[in-house]
Amino acid sequence: MKQNILLTTFFIWIFVAKSQDTTFINSNLILEEITIHSTIDIEDNKTQIIRLNKKEITESLSKNTADLLEKSTSISIQKSQNGGGSPNIRGFEANRILLVVDGVKLNNTIYRSGHLQNILSVDQNSLESLSVLHGPSSVFYGSGALGGAIILNTINPQNHDPKTFFSSQFESSSNTFISNIQNISKSDKSSSFTSLSFKKFGDLKMGKNRFHGYEDWGKEEFVTIENTQLFSKYSQIDAMQKTHYQINSASEIILNNQYSTTSNINRFDKLNDVSDSLPKYKYWYYGPQNRFLSSVNYKRKTNSKYFDDFDVLLAYQNNTESRHKQKYNDDFITNRIENITVYDVKISFEKKNMGWNFNYGISSRYQNLKSNAYNYNEGDSSSSYVTTRYPDNGSNVFNVSPFILSEYSVNTNLKWFNAIRFNHENLVSNFSENYLLELDKQISLSNSNFSASSSVSYWLNSHNFISLSLYNAFRNPNIDDIGKVFSKNDGVVIVPNTNLKSEKNNSVELIYQLESKKSNIEIAVFTNCLKDAIAKREISINGEDSILYDGEMLKMIANTNVNSANMYGVNFHFGHSFSDNIKFSLRSSFVDGTSSDSLPLAHIPPFSLRSELNYTPSKTSNFSFYTKYNSWKKLENFDINGVDNLEEATGDGTPSWYTLNLCYSYLFSKSKFSISCENILDSHYKTFASAISSSGRNFVISLQTQF
Repeated sequence: MKQNILLTTFFIWIFVAKSQDTTFINSNLILEEITIHSTIDIEDNKTQIIRLNKKEITESLSKNTADLLEKSTSISIQKSQNGGGSPNIRGFEANRILLVVDGVKLNNTIYRSGHLQNILSVDQNSLESLSVLHGPSSVFYGSGALGGAIILNTINPQNHDPKTFFSSQFESSSNTFISNIQNISKSDKSSSFTSLSFKKFGDLKMGKNRFHGYEDWGKEEFVTIENTQLFSKYSQIDAMQKTHYQINSASEIILNNQYSTTSNINRFDKLNDVSDSLPKYKYWYYGPQNRFLSSVNYKRKTNSKYFDDFDVLLAYQNNTESRHKQKYNDDFITNRIENITVYDVKISFEKKNMGWNFNYGISSRYQNLKSNAYNYNEGDSSSSYVTTRYPDNGSNVFNVSPFILSEYSVNTNLKWFNAIRFNHENLVSNFSENYLLELDKQISLSNSNFSASSSVSYWLNSHNFISLSLYNAFRNPNIDDIGKVFSKNDGVVIVPNTNLKSEKNNSVELIYQLESKKSNIEIAVFTNCLKDAIAKREISINGEDSILYDGEMLKMIANTNVNSANMYGVNFHFGHSFSDNIKFSLRSSFVDGTSSDSLPLAHIPPFSLRSELNYTPSKTSNFSFYTKYNSWKKLENFDINGVDNLEEATGDGTPSWYTLNLCYSYLFSKSKFSISCENILDSHYKTFASAISSSGRNFVISLQTQF
């Protein structure tokens, strides 16, 4: 707690100090639109179909980054509690997609395969752009990009004029208050960006109108009162300090510090469990989710024979998370705490020569995990032993990965993109003599993998573009895969399995784009063949198929490599300008797949569609009407091991749903006022695999101002 206060005070002090010495220039941060290009245009090479700029991020009136994706795209977002938000990209979720912030991977060795809310630790207010990369682009980022990568770029102060920006937002369905203050200041050689956000969420109200016909769905006996979902309130603080310093005409350095922390977050999908007509749990909550990132990025331009640009990125991350639960009739609370530190080094070079553009280099990562657990009895203040979530004597992971990317312009219409990456990873976990299972005191796992991609892009003419990509990706088993002991559902417990191989995904993707003066169409058709897919299956250890875990005899399951899984799907986007004032857009996503043992795959979302009609009657006002739709997810298409949370659906699966939403904004002076009504019909629904019901009718009021 003391560390949190000191860090928050530090960021506030930086903001005040910088704002006092700054001369502001009249400009409009609210409507700014900046295009960011990384080396070899990884984020702009036509192999991705979703990109949000600063203007779109600001106008979405989102409460967090997961909400931004849900509102602005057709991506499915799973929520186990109000403080949740797990993106699903083409049937891949959690540790099968990468989260990358300012070039640094957030994914670490305890990212689980089920559902993750880690993207919420990246403040949407500090973002300059968000891209969802598929295909060969994602190979650039290494292990974990089976389904793609979500690239989050924070504001670069070098691209903006000095200014101070303040925004405040209120949401009626959960009595939510969000405030953000930002400052950009500049001197002769340096520029600085400081951001501080406070977010307070109340209990979330679900919709009243049950067009699906299931009158009691979501009305949990002990955790809802009418349409209010209890224990869903929480709060969050996000702080960021980013400094760009121009050393000379050829060299620059970027210092980047980010910090995010939350209050306790109740696990709604566990507090709604019932046993013998009573709540099963008295408490089940996540402790404060703390994320700290500090990076140094040095860039230099040169005329060397071997490279034109030189880039070094050093990054440090420290993450703390914990889980706390107490059964209704127990006298003690079980506490499990995880702390992980991550060190990253990446060195890359870029060279252009005779139509070729090369980017090559090496990245390395070291991770150290400490896992602790204990039972605490408040009555007599005593503590007792309980199994840790991960190996109790610590774990570490070392990874090294050289890579090379090339792009060749055959002519003005034809480009050829290639990438290859080698990856070697070594994982070591240590168990004490007190551990629950009879395992070796130390287990280790080594994996070496190649990934490669090739993409041919051809402009048929100035309006038509087509791209064909062949690529493979991989994901190394992490400590969550091989070393976790955890019970999610009644009757089963996940136990360690060290006999795991890397998951591999072989893919083909065809993209067609048509761009005219008034219309644009983007179609991406893809197929994935997932080899050695990791899925949960029943297991026996020393002839036993059950163990005693937290006082219950539970059947053991473990992560296991299944032979293969086949997936296919389509992403579609259409945009049309009826006039300078009226624009229409539509996005849709469809994916399906099965495993080689003929069982449904987990994480396969239903068909989704988002459409929007935008009307701008003047330079100062704007109306936006948009709809979101998700189709049925039938009972027989849910996975068999509970990842899709069938127990949170109806007896027939997850019903289809749609929402109607309207937003109005007005610009005056240096300010912008916005008001929106989301879920106008006050429909009750849950997004796929979610435990908590989505928001009912929600009025959002926002004020953004610059001074």
